[in-house]
Amino acid sequence: MVNYFNVQTIQACLDEYMIRMGKTKIDEIEANHELERAGLMADDAEYPGEPLREFLGQLRDTNSLPKNITLLNSVWAIRHSRTNAKSLLIFKDYS
Repeated sequence: MVNYFNVQTIQACLDEYMIRMGKTKIDEIEANHELERAGLMADDAEYPGEPLREFLGQLRDTNSLPKNITLLNSVWAIRHSRTNAKSLLIFKDYS
């Protein structure tokens, strides 16, 4: 079972990172590296991004995956949680 608090904490950390870096989308390797830096999830040195891929797979299997996280051609794409399909909303609050 996936802990919902962990999902919110991870998402908030990655949102903050994307704002700091000026990005709107990152992959699972970059995300797992940032989560390790923040102390939320250890990364695997041999297979970078693997712990986050497993976590996201669990979310997908339990139908708990947030809408801003997608899997396309075996690559996870993590967008900022305040984006929608038509327009970008995240920088309105930080202008």
